[in-house]
Formats: sequence, C-alpha cells, structure tokens
Amino acid sequence: MSETDVSTLIAKPSPAEERFISAFKTLGTDASRLRSFEAFAKKGLPHRRIENWRWSDLRAALKTSGVQGNSIRDVFAEIAGPTFTFSAQGVKTPNAQPEGLNWSEELLETSFVASEDLPMAALTAALCENSRVLRIEISADQSLPVRLVIDANASDMFSRIELNVREGVKATIVESHFNQGGFSSTVIEYNVEKNASVERVIYQSANETAVQVVTTNVRLSGDSEFTQSALAKGAKLCRLETRVDHQVEGAKAVINAAYLLDDGRHVDVTSHVRHSAGHCETAQVTKGAVKKGGKGAFQGKFYVARDAQKTDAAMAHNALLLEDGAEVNAKPELEIYADDVQCAHGNTAGSLDEDALFYMRQRGIPLVTAKAMLTQSFIAEGLATISDDALREILEEEANQWLMTSL
Repeated sequence: MSETDVSTLIAKPSPAEERFISAFKTLGTDASRLRSFEAFAKKGLPHRRIENWRWSDLRAALKTSGVQGNSIRDVFAEIAGPTFTFSAQGVKTPNAQPEGLNWSEELLETSFVASEDLPMAALTAALCENSRVLRIEISADQSLPVRLVIDANASDMFSRIELNVREGVKATIVESHFNQGGFSSTVIEYNVEKNASVERVIYQSANETAVQVVTTNVRLSGDSEFTQSALAKGAKLCRLETRVDHQVEGAKAVINAAYLLDDGRHVDVTSHVRHSAGHCETAQVTKGAVKKGGKGAFQGKFYVARDAQKTDAAMAHNALLLEDGAEVNAKPELEIYADDVQCAHGNTAGSLDEDALFYMRQRGIPLVTAKAMLTQSFIAEGLATISDDALREILEEEANQWLMTSL
C-alpha cells in the first residue's frame, strides 16, 4: 500500500489520527500491521457517539497533548520477582531467568480486525514498535510474582504483551500501569491453558493530563482459573477494558476492581465476558469512590451462548459519591441464549451512611478519619480476592492514604 493510500484510510482525520498515520508510515507496511491499521481506520478514534465509548470520549481527550509531569511512585517496587519494564526506551527484561519462565521480543503477527469492539487494540497492534512487544511463556509454577511495569513516559506509547500460561501451571502477575502525561495504549493477551491458575493484580495511576487505555483479552481453557483484582486512580481519561472468553467447560473467572477518583480524574472500567462453553463461572465486583469533579464509568456485559448451559455468573457495581458534583455512569448487561443458567447483575450509587458517620463521630473519631474508614470498608471487597497478603495490604494502604488526604 502506498503512503497516499494510507493517508486516505481515515476521512477528515483529527490531529491525533494524523499523528498516528504519520507514525504508521515510519514502521513499514507488513501484512499484520496493515490489517490492524485498516481495522482501526474503519471507525477511527472512539468518541461519545459510539455506544461502548459513550462515557470515554477518546477523540475529544486527545485534542490537546498532555504535559509531561512527575514520575509516579510504583507501590509494588519492593515486591521481589522477575520484572519486565516497558518505557519509551523499549523493554527492559530481568537479569536472571527463573526456571519455567521464558520470553522473546518479537513482532506478534496476530492482527485485531474487530475495530468496532477493540479499536485501540487494533491501533496498538499497528503502531507498537518491535522493541515494546513481548511474548512470555510460563511453563512451571513461579514462587515469586512476575511483574509488568508499563511506564508511559513518551507523548505516544504503544505496548503489546502476550502471556501464555501452560497446562497445570500456577502464576501471579503483578501489573503497574503508569502514565506521566502523554497518551498510552497497552494490549495484554492472557492464554490460560487447561488446569492452569492465574492471579492478576493491577495498580493504575497517572498524571492529570494523561490519556491511558489498557485492553486485555483472556482466553480460558478447561478447568482453568483466572482472578483479577485492580486498584485504579484514574487520569484525564483512563479506560481499563477486560474481555474474557470461557472457551472450554469448567473455567472460572473473577474480575474485581476498586477505583478512587478526585477532581479532574476519569476512569472507565469496562468488561465483556463471553461464556462460550457450559459449566463455567464468573464473579465480578467493582467498587468506586468519587469526589467532586471525578468521573467514573462501569460497563459490564455477560454473554451466554446457546450451548453454555449451567453457566453461573454474577456481576455487581457499587459506587460512593463522596461530594456533590461527583459523577458515575453504569451499564451492566446480560445477554443470555441458554435456558439453564444462573446469572445476575446489580448496580447502586449513593453517599456515605450518615447514621454510621454520626455514630463514629459520637465516639470521638474525627470526621475525615470516619469518612476514610467507612469508604475503605466499602471498597475493600474489590480487593478482597487477592490471595497474597503483602500485595493486598499494599493496595489497601494506598487506598487508605488516598482517602486520608482526599476526604
């Protein structure tokens, strides 16, 4: 394809889209990149008129370039384990190679053609430089967590990671997603084989001018288990999207999260769980606390195919509006074609219990401390499934510090 053809893929491109077209031209037009970019170009940058992005107008957010701010503290910095760090300089891999952990830096040939569902995954596959692409294979139980640190310290940064967890293997993956003020898009693919077990723990934090998208695809085989727990503090715009496919009977998934947002911060927790096979389970709990000027969004969907009998799936989203002017939008969905299932969803938004606050104040607890204690108790369920005490306590303490300084 000629450069002229590439330039005409998007009609009336926005400044950000023009930037992406220019970046694409510098990377060469191998078939995989080209298919991905063409898929992205069919719709372009997501905006509020696209249903799945109605509360996360990426096109509008990228009208102005973010100003680089201070580096962000990695709360997991003291956690031991092999660490892969993604930055503008490429991928930094561990110095030592534990048994059963292998990796290679290579261009992943898989393209993303469903641009309407995964436009940013398609763009990332098209624009990710080879130096920020990594395939990781875990073929034996790991005694220490495998750490992924995505430190976006460039105006535009794209990263792509594929994790293959082999049959019967247990592994913990700890992810830190930072953005210092530019635009970043990360795609992570988890392939979890039969009887394998993966625990994924996520911490997200960004400066107030940052735009950050993290898209995750999870494929579960028979009798595999996947547990995800995330703490998000938002950005100018942040979207954490997780898509899970139960491909074989007996798979189990837990997708939990907590988010804390103050003025000027936005986070969109989006999930799509497809039950393609029967006798699978999904549990999802998302908790949020939002101050004045903060904007939270939750979009969760369970799709149950006609042959996915005996599905057991439950979804809950609960948010606290800590001040007037806080905003939370939610859209839980069920799409069910099987008739022998147990599926449920729930959604609530409200304020702190005034009676509980009064009770605590009567016992000499300062107002800020009382609010923080009640909010901490409320969001704790979103982090409760972290099996490693040290990891859970780190995120709980980070949440507590935010509450004590923000309320």
